[in-house]
Amino acid sequence: MKRREKNTEPIRVHLGETLKADLKVAAAKHGFDSLSPFIRRILREWAYGNCDSQRDLLAESVRDE
Repeated sequence: MKRREKNTEPIRVHLGETLKADLKVAAAKHGFDSLSPFIRRILREWAYGNCDSQRDLLAESVRDE
């Protein structure tokens, strides 16, 4: 079983009102009472299903901004 990582890296994302509202609705439907954990779940599911053997090389080619 993979050990849980501590959430220490902040990332700020600016969303439009409609997208934020839609994410809040989706979060509520999935039993979340806060938006950040739901967005982390979406990102984990997408990233862990789409990263490959070039992970380290490609990660260095993208800015954090």
